[in-house]
Amino acid sequence: MKAKAILIVSLLLGVALYQPKMPATAQAVVGNTKIEDVSKEFSKIDSTEDKLLIYKLFAGSAEYLKNCKSLQATQQFDPILGRVQSSYGWSRDKYTPFTDAVSAYLISVGYNVPKPLETEEQRKDFAKIFESLAEATKYE
Repeated sequence: MKAKAILIVSLLLGVALYQPKMPATAQAVVGNTKIEDVSKEFSKIDSTEDKLLIYKLFAGSAEYLKNCKSLQATQQFDPILGRVQSSYGWSRDKYTPFTDAVSAYLISVGYNVPKPLETEEQRKDFAKIFESLAEATKYE
């Protein structure tokens, strides 16, 4: 239980401390139509504050996953991500088309299929999912 609390605090700090470039317009990510849909739906969000929060969640998640050695399987991350989203007050229902696009992307890359995270390469591969989401939601 204590280890989970430490992981959550680490992820929260990573997200809170991550500072992107100044906001402007969404950057398209080319190559995966599902990630392109994420970028397209993200560009429809008017709230700069919400855009920044979304970007920070994805970018912070990618950094966390690249460096976290305590997770042994991908399915351990989903509850952590859910708690972080809740703690920041993010409602996935606020932007349903965007949420649906993210879900479709996650399924397309196999996020929902449990995989081990025992090696650095496995962690990096899993982190790439969130790096792609961060890139699709990056704006400068």
